[in-house]
Amino acid sequence: MPLLLRRLVHAFVTLLFALPAVAAPTPLTATAVEYYYAAWDYYFVTSFPDEIAVLDGGAFGGVWKRTGQTFQVWNQAGDNLLPTCRFFSTAFAPKSSHFYTPFATECDGVKANAAWQYESIAFQLQLPDAAGTCPSGTAVLYRLYNNGAGGAPNHRYTASAAVFADMQAKGWTFEGDGRTGAFACVPAPAPSAEGLWRGTTASGRNIVVVVLEDGTYYLLYGGTSSPLITGAIEGASASNAGTFTTQGSRNIGFTGNLASGSSQVSGTYVPRSSLQLTIGAGGSAETVSATYDASYDVAASVATLAGHYSGRNGHVADPFNMSLTIFADGGFTMSGSCSFAGTIVPHAATGVFDFTVHAKSGVCLGGPSNIVHGILVYDAATGVLDAVAPLFEDDMFFMVGTRQ
Repeated sequence: MPLLLRRLVHAFVTLLFALPAVAAPTPLTATAVEYYYAAWDYYFVTSFPDEIAVLDGGAFGGVWKRTGQTFQVWNQAGDNLLPTCRFFSTAFAPKSSHFYTPFATECDGVKANAAWQYESIAFQLQLPDAAGTCPSGTAVLYRLYNNGAGGAPNHRYTASAAVFADMQAKGWTFEGDGRTGAFACVPAPAPSAEGLWRGTTASGRNIVVVVLEDGTYYLLYGGTSSPLITGAIEGASASNAGTFTTQGSRNIGFTGNLASGSSQVSGTYVPRSSLQLTIGAGGSAETVSATYDASYDVAASVATLAGHYSGRNGHVADPFNMSLTIFADGGFTMSGSCSFAGTIVPHAATGVFDFTVHAKSGVCLGGPSNIVHGILVYDAATGVLDAVAPLFEDDMFFMVGTRQ
């Protein structure tokens, strides 16, 4: 090789090694959404956007409903990540089932089982270390098995320790590390404003804020002389890096309100600690200071609500005195302007409740065939129950009562 060419090659190689190393791209993440089919008592999880859209759109007769549980997954390969095999089986007709595993030997074994059909790589997971611990920046993913109850296998995958404990109490078998319960590791979610918050406005109004895992929020406010709610704001929210923003909010007053119509709500938060909000804008704006209520982290039990309550129910500018009876199974009856009936169930593994209500007769709430869905919060210290449900575009149904 000529001397000049050798010098050029040497210079190029020297420059190449002098260049800074290019970091490998961080694998992208996606949200895995859990669904539940009540008639089968089956769970299903998917991170594929097209499947999520189809199920949310009511496919298969709308039998698969979101549980409210989600967890993050990696959706592309990366260091220390394992492709997770997804299988489907109809061998247990009329039921069918899905199964996921990041373990190559388990994947190969199921592929060899004629009862299961290999579908695809669902997502990427990481495994815990030798001590059964997930590394920094990740969270534990649990896998539980129904032991073939109901005549077919079903597995549940969850990142919630409360759900994990609840399913074990129901007799499901966990499949993971015997010390930590970890089946795999998933990306740790960014700290959000999800939770139950209680506080006051600068003018002395009592405030209860519920931020659900999907960003839906409810802000219940009372009067300046009563702890009972007099109105509510509901809408969609986003929380990121300590900033809380909302959109599509509506402010409905029942016996007195902060302001009519839609309200702008924004502010800041420290996860599981404090929430500072501003409601509205300009001279009529209200500021809120609230703290986190840790009861949100304990799975709610409808049995704790059983009893009789007196208070008020109704909708915008139309409240009535009411009497409410809640039974141990979560069913309830209520009398007021009309006779109502409904059901109360825990919201996923949180300390708040979902409820449905309908009129038993007449035209209240659009008639007996119209079922209204909302959120319910109970304060065990005071015995006060607050519940609101979006009714129409510019209205909400509410019920508020004190245990007798």
